[in-house]
Amino acid sequence: MKRIRIAGALLAGVLCAQSVVPAGAVNALDLAGIGIGAAASAVQDALGSEGVNAAPPVQDEQSIGFAGLEKTVRANNKTIQGFQKTLAGIEDTDLDGQFIGQEAQYTAQYQQYQAEYNVYDQYVKALQQSADAGSDVVQAQIAMAMALRKMAEESMRATQAIINGLDDAQDDAQDQLDDTYTATKKQLENAANQIVVGAQTAYIGIITTREGIATLDRSLAALDRSIAAVEKQVELGMASQLTLDNLRQSRRTAAAQRETLTLMQTSTENQLSLLCGNTATTTVKPTTLPTVTDKQLSDMNYETDLAEALDNSYSIWSAQDEVRKASNDYEDNVTTTVDAYEAAKLNLEYAKESATNSFRQIFQDVKDKKRLLDEAKAAYDTEKKNFDVDALQYERGMISQLDYLTAQDDLAAKQDAVTTAEHDLFTAYNTDDWAKRGYMAGGAA
Repeated sequence: MKRIRIAGALLAGVLCAQSVVPAGAVNALDLAGIGIGAAASAVQDALGSEGVNAAPPVQDEQSIGFAGLEKTVRANNKTIQGFQKTLAGIEDTDLDGQFIGQEAQYTAQYQQYQAEYNVYDQYVKALQQSADAGSDVVQAQIAMAMALRKMAEESMRATQAIINGLDDAQDDAQDQLDDTYTATKKQLENAANQIVVGAQTAYIGIITTREGIATLDRSLAALDRSIAAVEKQVELGMASQLTLDNLRQSRRTAAAQRETLTLMQTSTENQLSLLCGNTATTTVKPTTLPTVTDKQLSDMNYETDLAEALDNSYSIWSAQDEVRKASNDYEDNVTTTVDAYEAAKLNLEYAKESATNSFRQIFQDVKDKKRLLDEAKAAYDTEKKNFDVDALQYERGMISQLDYLTAQDDLAAKQDAVTTAEHDLFTAYNTDDWAKRGYMAGGAA
């Protein structure tokens, strides 16, 4: 019965390892402002003219912690730097005699965003039609490419709004330009937040993948021990060849999964490096994830935090801005009915309700993740007591070394569960923090 339990645990460990993928894998070459064609070329260059068998060039490595990640991305990311230049260009605009020139400038910028949109659209279609479109990695790339396509579309709309503003009468051009600057700043800040969140998601994904590799390493070591034992049993006629073959196949599967995770980890590290503004010759190595403290959890207050989230919400601001525009249009006889104004007010109410509902779920998710962490810690404590008994029995020669090592693996699995729960809690808490800052990944903020 003990050996049956060992084999079952090993197979379960392999199956669990199959589900380990980087959280929110992203196409960071695109986020860093590199075109799709250049991205594909960069991949081929990394592979070398001889294909996957060619060794890629050695990269410089940089360690990075989660606490400094946002600052690094905001300071060095090429796309965010482009946002800042866009805002600076609007702020420094001299309206006298420049309406025609400005319109040409923003038209060219609109065309650039349109070109970016077309590139991302083509890339999405290419990924969807690829042979491995169903894989987790490609699905994650498709999702991020679609998000980037949406960002380009929003930039197109923002730029078009600028162009439309410049077409208005010169006597109120300065007011319109001020409005344009505010709207563009809000839109670009939201887009920059998306990039930062993408970088944080990649960071967490690397940590998750790294832990998945460690889990597979333990599974492989346990499988090796079990295979050696069953090989002896087959020689003695105590086990079937089929049992041995199944264990060997499980090991091959686990080894292949480890190789896949290793490649995913390297790829995501390189993507994160580009998000941080580095060149392709440098990769980054995340250190650890912060731990959510009891004080941070006790400081959470639903009513206070909700008010902050609603006050900073981008979607609510956008809806309020539409109400303001609709009201001005009606007062200026741009529209002949109040329908547009009433529709804008209804949309604002919906935005508030949607943001409130989303925040409620985000806030509650932190509590749920804390509960799961407490359960994982309790399960670990119980397993630790069981292990202490097994360790004592092993010292006294009452159980075999194989049984003792299996007990070690069981304890390590419970520790892994605690670590996973800690990271899940941090992710939920970080999502809550972003919501309070006005950004919700689902778009409600």
